[in-house]
Amino acid sequence: MVDVFAGVAGFKAMFDTAKNLIGMSEAVARNGAVIGLQEQILSARESYSALLEEKRQLEEKVASFETWESEKQRYVLKQEGRLLVYTLKEGVEPPEPAHSVCPDCYQKRKRSILQTEHRPGTVVLTCQGCGWEGYAQGRAPEGKRR
Repeated sequence: MVDVFAGVAGFKAMFDTAKNLIGMSEAVARNGAVIGLQEQILSARESYSALLEEKRQLEEKVASFETWESEKQRYVLKQEGRLLVYTLKEGVEPPEPAHSVCPDCYQKRKRSILQTEHRPGTVVLTCQGCGWEGYAQGRAPEGKRR
């Protein structure tokens, strides 16, 4: 918002400079004023461009939130073995093979499909995105918390 006021102040300064041009009689002074006015116009353009870029980035962010809101409606929190994971709801459109997504990534507004690994005496769900591992069956080795 401060940038908007700075832009308004910049335009006022340009107007004042333009008014001063009318009363000048010497060509050197007039040329100096014209150069000053051009610099102010360039500065105002740069500020305007920066504001447009910020607006574009904010619009992208809002679109990202809206996309995630519709994507997360496709999943339900379910227990898989001893774990809680987000699982694709049955009958969602467009249809996809049944799968679960990483609960840590889901909380960060990302969808990372969990992979099932069968290790001796265990079934482990792993996330390739963040490295999360959950032991759905069997015992986790020492040092593993899930």
